[in-house]
Amino acid sequence: MLGLTVVLGTLAACGLGSATDQYSMPKAATSVQTPTPLSSVEMESLNTNPHVPVYWLAENDGTVSLYREFVRVKDAADPIADSVRYMLTQKPADPRYFSAWRPSAAVGASVSPDNVITVDLSAKAFSSQVDAGLAERSIAQLVYTTTAAAANAGILAEGLEPSVRILVDGESGYEAFGQIPLDHNFVRDAHLAAPLWIIDPQFGGTEKAGQVTFHGVSASFSGGESWEITRRGESPEDNQVVASGALHTGGDSLGHNEFSFTYVLAPGNYTFSAWGIDAATGRQAGTESKDFTVAK
Repeated sequence: MLGLTVVLGTLAACGLGSATDQYSMPKAATSVQTPTPLSSVEMESLNTNPHVPVYWLAENDGTVSLYREFVRVKDAADPIADSVRYMLTQKPADPRYFSAWRPSAAVGASVSPDNVITVDLSAKAFSSQVDAGLAERSIAQLVYTTTAAAANAGILAEGLEPSVRILVDGESGYEAFGQIPLDHNFVRDAHLAAPLWIIDPQFGGTEKAGQVTFHGVSASFSGGESWEITRRGESPEDNQVVASGALHTGGDSLGHNEFSFTYVLAPGNYTFSAWGIDAATGRQAGTESKDFTVAK
């Protein structure tokens, strides 16, 4: 089989899969054991702003997990199809994130009264060469994006866990990536969600000087969770930590695994980082960071 075996760092940089590339899971996993932040039935909250949720993949702690970004879709009409089409055709804002899907704008979507979401994709979308691990995670990426978009738009019936039926060119039973039969409905697999991710600020975003909001989702790590804000200089030697602390989840109007706080920042370039601690080893786990700018 001809093709280029792509390490995940290179894949993250290109963002979109290529039919001539082969993508594989990391060969060695870390001994750090991290928990998952989401239960299989916990959905995104109804959102009235024009941004829609899209999930991506990223390598961390020796494995590949799901991470979420909120993106703006021009001329949005169908929240599910719009989110999935963005996932298939666009790049993530964070260059560390990636997708092995091939670009394809042909997306159909519908939702039944019992929360079965049907998405119809072109076979072209599945034409990347992936191993079993990335095939599983790519299907989970589609399932998470689809269910997130439906929940975010408020079109799911309460009390019923959503599932996703995947059609390919209008037909069922396709073998996705030559690895996974699409002969049944799929639900969210909590074990494939990242244990920690940052929602705000988004990578490359610009915030107004003053109170900046830091918002995300984190599991409860055995050794606790921490955060740090670094002001970036012209070189790494000029970087300066301006604030740090323990990360606290839950509280007023927040989910049990959500964190949100504000910190006053002057204009400049910053990095916000958050991570958990594995009590058994003392090592950082689930580390996530976002570069952003504070403008006047």
